[in-house]
Amino acid sequence: MKKLLTGVLLGVCLLLTGCERNIFTLPVKENPEALLRFNQPAEYAYNPAHYPVTIENYNTQGEPEKMTYTKPPERVVAVWQNSIETLLALGVGDRIIAGNGVPDKKFFRKEYQEQYSKIPYTGLQLLDLETTMMLKPDLLVGWHSTFMPKVLRSTDFWHKRGVNTFIARSSMIDAKPRTLANEYKDILDLGKIFDKNERAQQLVGQMQQEVNFAISHTAGYQKRPRALVLEFMGKEPTVYGEKSLAGNIVKELHGELLAEKQRAIGLEQVVELDPDVIFLVVTEFNYGHEQDVLDRVNKHKALKNLRCVKEGRVVALPLYAIYSSGVRTYDGIKIIAAGMYPDLYKEK
Repeated sequence: MKKLLTGVLLGVCLLLTGCERNIFTLPVKENPEALLRFNQPAEYAYNPAHYPVTIENYNTQGEPEKMTYTKPPERVVAVWQNSIETLLALGVGDRIIAGNGVPDKKFFRKEYQEQYSKIPYTGLQLLDLETTMMLKPDLLVGWHSTFMPKVLRSTDFWHKRGVNTFIARSSMIDAKPRTLANEYKDILDLGKIFDKNERAQQLVGQMQQEVNFAISHTAGYQKRPRALVLEFMGKEPTVYGEKSLAGNIVKELHGELLAEKQRAIGLEQVVELDPDVIFLVVTEFNYGHEQDVLDRVNKHKALKNLRCVKEGRVVALPLYAIYSSGVRTYDGIKIIAAGMYPDLYKEK
């Protein structure tokens, strides 16, 4: 095993504040038995009539770029949870030779954990460039930050070597508002790449059905729920506003997004806004410790008397469900819908 890339952080994105997260590394797990499978000749069934297929994605410069696939990829390096789990959900986990950026399989849905365990290289830390090249991938799937010079090099670097790349739209540093439509598009495009259109449509349809359920059953509500989406990062909470996926979901569900044009908010303003519900984003380093995050509001002397606190409407919202979330966007929709319309979801 070659030296591993250090200094790569799980929140390597700039998110909404332009701030990098702290460095956090864990060793890559190697599965020799699974690796042996990739080193044997393999044939994956697919419909030749589906190919060639051309997908428009992006390059490192943020420019649209078209890539053509003459057959489904067979050796995929996937970086970050949305990339890995969406491929698992599409049923092509056996094509992933390395799936990195996730500290533990328990953060995946239970139905995908066994598939994840069969990937040759897994873990939070990314492989270095040399090791990645030795794996001879034919597709790299990741975030915009994955294809930076100090990470796995540019998209052009890989394209010159005959390797396609796929960047999650909402991970683009200069991305326009992050939306449900972007997540749907990523899933559908990956479905086309792997000739898994039917499964991709099914995954997107589940999300759309959940949105429609909430909208149709609350159409008669006279008052729109007032929601505030926060993350505790620095001195003041960060606001997930109108350009965030979480904010887009709130609006798509016909909620009122508070402080939508702000990047940060003081606690006094939180009290003044008196939201119906507060969603607290739980980042990678706090997965499994959601209650500690919630207590930052529930037990804060300036916030504990808020109406939403007394009513138990301070809700944990995992980052994997609302940032370049892919198939886990479904979780984000359900969590936000249930937080905004608790009575509706008590009956479901």
